Amino acid sequence: MAGDWHGIAEWGRKVITTASAHGLRVILHAGDFGIWPGKGATYRDQMEKACRDSGVLILVTPGNHEWWEAIDQIAPIDRGDSWGAVKWVTDHIAVLPRGHRFTLTTGTEGGALPVPRSFVSLGGAPSIDYLWRREGVNWWPSEQITNADVATVIAGGTADVMLTHDAPGVPYATPAVGKVVASNPHGWPLRGLAYAAVGRRRVTRAFEGVAPAMLVHGHFHVADEAQVRFLEGHGPGRDGGCTVVSLDQQEMVGNVRILDLATLTTHAFALRAW
Repeated sequence: MAGDWHGIAEWGRKVITTASAHGLRVILHAGDFGIWPGKGATYRDQMEKACRDSGVLILVTPGNHEWWEAIDQIAPIDRGDSWGAVKWVTDHIAVLPRGHRFTLTTGTEGGALPVPRSFVSLGGAPSIDYLWRREGVNWWPSEQITNADVATVIAGGTADVMLTHDAPGVPYATPAVGKVVASNPHGWPLRGLAYAAVGRRRVTRAFEGVAPAMLVHGHFHVADEAQVRFLEGHGPGRDGGCTVVSLDQQEMVGNVRILDLATLTTHAFALRAW
C-alpha cells in the first residue's frame, strides 16, 4: 500500500522495483498518484514501464490532485480478471471507480485455507487550496465525493478493507491527522477549510456505513495508525472496531506499508529516498 507520489517518477520506480524484489505483485495506491495533463504523460509511461518490467500491478484510489476531467472520461473495462470493471490508464495501472468492490484472497502457506478479503474504494477529496487553482487547468470540481457516491458505497454493504484518499473525521481520524485538522498548520482560509470539511464528513458517513475492519488513506502526508471504535448506533456488524492507517507522501519512510491479508494487519516497508 502506498499513496501521494505526486508524479515523482524516481520514487515510484523505487517502490515498484522494491515491491517486486520482495515478491509483492499488487500496489494499492491511496491517491494523488500523478495522473495529470502535460508532463503527467511522461510519468505515466515511466510507471507503466516499471510495472511491466517488474510484473507489478497498481490499483489507484484517486486523490484530489489528479486530472479528473480525463479520469471521468475513461470507461471502465472488465478484462475478465479479479479486479472487475476498472478504468485502465495503462496495461498495468488502473483507476478504481468510486464504490468499486473487489476481492483479494490470502495464500495457502503452511496448509492454511484461503480466505477472501473484500475491498471497497472511494476516491477523491477536496483540494483545500482550490481558491488558488484554475478550474479545468489544475483543479476539477469532480474531485469531490458526492452524496450519491456515499449512498452507493453504503448500499453495497460492509467490506473488510476500505480504500480512500481523504480521511474520516474525528473521532475516527488517526491522532496525526486529527492534529493537522485541529491546528491548520498551513493557515488555510475559512473557505478552504469549509470545503475540506465537507469531504471529510462524506467520507465519515461512508466509513460508518461500510464499517470496515481496516481503512487506508493518504492526503494528509502523515504516517499513523489507530484502532477506533464506531460510535453507538454506527458501524453495524463490526464488533472489533477498525484499524485506520494514514500513509505519508513520497520519499518518506511512512509512505509504504505491507498489508497482511490473513491477519488484516499492516507492516513497515523498509524504504526511503536517502
